[in-house]
Amino acid sequence: MAPAIAHFLVGASLLLLLTIPIALRYRLAPWIPLWLVALGGLWGLGPDIHHIAPVYEIKLRTVHDSPWVDLFAFHYTLDRPAVRAQYLSSVFGSILGFLGAVTTFMLATVLRSRTTLTETASLHLVALSEVLLLLLLVVAATSS
Repeated sequence: MAPAIAHFLVGASLLLLLTIPIALRYRLAPWIPLWLVALGGLWGLGPDIHHIAPVYEIKLRTVHDSPWVDLFAFHYTLDRPAVRAQYLSSVFGSILGFLGAVTTFMLATVLRSRTTLTETASLHLVALSEVLLLLLLVVAATSS
């Protein structure tokens, strides 16, 4: 099982990356990215609820051990033995991924505030880079 911080940071990173198109389209309030990080982190930690749930522990554990929990920020993939053996690497990688997601999100919001609706080429480049980054994440998560 990957450390909880890795699950949290991967979930937060993915939610930030998934909301970049919204940040490019609309001017978001400054508190929204903070909530996105918190909600994304909880989304990534969701399948681990069986550790603290007072009821249905066996059923929740069964859900946790199914491949369907990859819908929660690649939770199942992060809990594989290959990732579990690389404890420090998974923590370091999730920190780097989170910093990259925050940088990309902040770049998108800065670009949004500095461009008008007619100057959309830079916004399209950011959106394209986000899609490529998500594609690379999927390829990295599915390759063994």
